Amino acid sequence: MHYKYTDYHIHTNWSADIIEDGPDFEDYIKIAEKERINICFLEHFELYYVESDKRNPFYGEKIADYLEEVDKLKETYDFILSGLEVEYYQEKENDLLDFMDDYGKELDFIAGTIHEWIFGYPVTSRDLLLKFIEKVPIKQIVDDYFDISKKLIQSKIFKNICHIDTIFRYINSNDIKPPNDLDTSDDRVLELGKLCMKNKINIEYNLSGFKFPINRSFPSKEVVFKLRSEGANFFVGSDSHDIEYFKEQLPEVKDAYDFINSIVIK
Repeated sequence: MHYKYTDYHIHTNWSADIIEDGPDFEDYIKIAEKERINICFLEHFELYYVESDKRNPFYGEKIADYLEEVDKLKETYDFILSGLEVEYYQEKENDLLDFMDDYGKELDFIAGTIHEWIFGYPVTSRDLLLKFIEKVPIKQIVDDYFDISKKLIQSKIFKNICHIDTIFRYINSNDIKPPNDLDTSDDRVLELGKLCMKNKINIEYNLSGFKFPINRSFPSKEVVFKLRSEGANFFVGSDSHDIEYFKEQLPEVKDAYDFINSIVIK
């Protein structure tokens, strides 16, 4: 890539959760060029929604349009990457493998992720999480998240994993209080990180948690330090969904890389 630092996680109006008049590619490109940082458009790609929701930007095989649009821009700008943040569903592993066969070489960067495992109940939406909690106890939701995260990692479908402990975005002492019998320790996150290391998977140092009640990165700086000191590989993402946030996060992205690179591997 052209510049020293790369923000691997930004969203444009190709992601379904971006507002109608949200940012497009060139909105980010202008800022990235000025600030001398590489950027990866890591758009949400969720098979259930792509297949069934006509409002989804990728519905109807629109991925070809996405790739064509980014590839055209790459002819002019050598600091941008085409990417997807692909939702993992255990029951769709075969479909995901087929997808990776078809597009793994067409895209510059693909990362696996978990926002939901029950269709329509993403744990990254506070309102829908509260509805989920009406049906399933908080402890079970969190336990299920970590169990499914292990399956995602062990599937080896993806070489990169996003925000491995995003389950705590709202379930934390600042917001939706976890019950006393729920294990919210770093040990669970470290276990996932070490499983990533075992399977040669890169872990995201996601900075978006400071926008939410958890008020920290995913995973925490302490967890990143421990995992990196044992040899884990990280990529950094602001998880930007709008331009103002992206501009605010650029110094944080660079600082995050400097922090990672300062850690001595044992």
